[in-house]
Amino acid sequence: MPPLMLNPGSANVCMYMCSVSSLSRENPIDDGVIQVKGSCHCFSLHEILMATNDFDDELVLGTGGFGKVYKGFINDGAMNTVVAIKRLNAQSNQGAEEFWTEVKLLSKFHHTNLVSLIGYCNENQEMILVYEYVACGTLASHLYKSSREESGRSISHLRWAQRLEICLGVARGLDYLHAGTEQRIIHRDVKSTNILLDEKLAAKVSDFGLCKLITSQATTHVSTKVKATRGYWDPEYLITGQVTRKSDVYAFGVVLLEVLCGRPPLDDRLEDEQISLINWAKMYIKKGKLDRIIDPSLNGETTPHSLKYFAKLANNCLQLKPKERPTMSEVVESLEIVLVSYERKGRSHGTIAKAFQGQKFVAKGLSHWWRAGKDNGSNPCFSLAEIRAATNDFNDDLLISQGNWFSLYKGCMVRGTHAVMIKRYVLREANLVRQVIDEIKVQSLTRHPNIVSLIGFCEEKDELILVYDYMGNGSLKSLLHGSDNYPLLWKKRLEICIDTARALEYLLTNEEQQFVLCDLNPSNVLFDDKYVAKVATFDFSVPIPTSMATKGVKTNIIGMMGFFGTKGYLDPEYQHNCKVTKKTGMYAFGVVLLEVLCAKIPFSPNREWEYMASLFDWFCVCIKSGTIDKVIDPYLKGKIAPECFRHYVNIALSCLASEGIRRPSMDDVLRGLQSSLEIQEAWENSIRMGDELHMANVPGSYNNVISVQSKFTVGGLSYRISDLIGPSFNYYSEYYDSEYDENPDEVNYDSEYDENPDEVNYDSEYNENPDEVNYDSEYDESGFGIFTQS
Repeated sequence: MPPLMLNPGSANVCMYMCSVSSLSRENPIDDGVIQVKGSCHCFSLHEILMATNDFDDELVLGTGGFGKVYKGFINDGAMNTVVAIKRLNAQSNQGAEEFWTEVKLLSKFHHTNLVSLIGYCNENQEMILVYEYVACGTLASHLYKSSREESGRSISHLRWAQRLEICLGVARGLDYLHAGTEQRIIHRDVKSTNILLDEKLAAKVSDFGLCKLITSQATTHVSTKVKATRGYWDPEYLITGQVTRKSDVYAFGVVLLEVLCGRPPLDDRLEDEQISLINWAKMYIKKGKLDRIIDPSLNGETTPHSLKYFAKLANNCLQLKPKERPTMSEVVESLEIVLVSYERKGRSHGTIAKAFQGQKFVAKGLSHWWRAGKDNGSNPCFSLAEIRAATNDFNDDLLISQGNWFSLYKGCMVRGTHAVMIKRYVLREANLVRQVIDEIKVQSLTRHPNIVSLIGFCEEKDELILVYDYMGNGSLKSLLHGSDNYPLLWKKRLEICIDTARALEYLLTNEEQQFVLCDLNPSNVLFDDKYVAKVATFDFSVPIPTSMATKGVKTNIIGMMGFFGTKGYLDPEYQHNCKVTKKTGMYAFGVVLLEVLCAKIPFSPNREWEYMASLFDWFCVCIKSGTIDKVIDPYLKGKIAPECFRHYVNIALSCLASEGIRRPSMDDVLRGLQSSLEIQEAWENSIRMGDELHMANVPGSYNNVISVQSKFTVGGLSYRISDLIGPSFNYYSEYYDSEYDENPDEVNYDSEYDENPDEVNYDSEYNENPDEVNYDSEYDESGFGIFTQS
């Protein structure tokens, strides 16, 4: 069969560009859905027929509610590509609505754990979707012995570790749909037959025809006719007809039981009490008799802890009340715990001690407190008794902050004269040990004056504790947004940015080992007693060998961080391909630079900035409209040298370039900030000396300082302002240019914040006041985000 040839210049490769009005008229998708420009191939029916050998039954991969799926072959002129081609059955209950929903969603959203749409065909009443080919079939086919026999092909047994990785991949994909996009998406048909496995057994969620989009911040559910697969139905959805993201969580809980038990959710061949997997499995989970339900092929592969945590998670997902189920972000975190717990099977509690071996972490004034027998501070291990004495037995009055995995205390050592910070992990056997190892690896480098120092550790009696130098003057977040603080002078803000850049540049250029800090935000920039800025929290640092720093390193860290945690700080390119390069951290630093200039949080779920949720997007709009005074900190007006202002904004925008390769290096940014400080100091000195020329240059407004057509260079890279702000402004222009928006709630920016938390709670359980704007990482509350002065 000749492969399908694609001519890039032909009409067969077309742009999928639909407005709300035209698409809603021609294709029945939810009213109010924001339509944006996207692209995918538009195939002719002739090309589809060639690719499938006229829909040859020998090429059928499977049959579902939509219709048959065929294996096909396309050729882009350079190589043959295998694809999966799904053809709508005229007798199917699904139709145009499901077809166009899938085209719209998969053209717009991309994630490594979602199946990719290559193109579609809508010709002669045929509705056909063309996907990437996922070679190893469905998860169901790997779990059920009957499916393996009926398929006529040998499918290898899935080991416990592989099952955990698959579940984690699915959870990340669903978490992306629920919280990682501009619009919140409910899949509505999560099941094991809609989970595909590639040649490396990486999971990809498929079949988006039944998806529903939540298009209003105030909306927590969508009322709709019940559509899903029997055995996966959320009971609340069946009763009320209201589907929420927690409906997907319920269905995912069923998938977890399938993975654990190796059987389908309903099996009429079994005895009455075993027909329903949910009822049968939950009965034995409640009794603590997991050995009665576990897939026999897993005997000897699991560990007690990983099995216990996995079963508990499945049970939590299957709670009858939606608000008692976890969010998908919390599911991701729980599965990370399960996986780490399994990987640590049979190991002693000396993991952290081994990481410290050969390193010297001696803090001034503390050397005689190291345990006896340690030479010159090597392997600085505190006893648990010393830690308890320092924290008054973990007294709540000394608690600084608390989070998912640990509590942070203020402590005093050396007879109560030396203040320290003591980080106590709360889940010893199942905590994310890799995070702690990453922290130690960063701290093992030569000391740097702009990095918070790790002093030592305690690993005793199932306790895991890290000890740091105390930072007594809070965080950059508290200085920028705290109500009790005086506004920071612009010169001091520049010095803070320079100190932060020095720390990041040091991590990125160290000869011994280079690191990218993936969780930078103002809560992680702390101040010592002299208000010197120091970067803290390296739990989410990624070591990158020099040889791989340009092309990137795949990492699962994005799943561990979650999308709630870094709303407004995560690099969009990082979210798309899950790769970390030296330029990944530049985006977060660019956001911090804007935050320092504007004294505004980077993400506002209430869309208080002219219906915009993103500070970056509002900043771009203000540049475009010549109203930049509206976005910057009012305190700074007239206090920044115009040339310094221009220089600083150019640096920030270059860090926020959409493509990582277009961002400058941290070394170039550092030199640019130092130059900005020199400009500011010279200007202030001239003002103080009464220089008439500079006195006349005190700006009453900065609206005209930045021009859309301005060009500049940073570190040899050339930029044009219009190119850097274009995509964001174009995205929001449809409602910014409109003076009156008849239905502003239709514009949805997606947030974990919910105006009705009692219905479905998407917020962190540690947010004591969900009405407050909580923009920082979930690790803000659990790391170094909040400090009290000593």
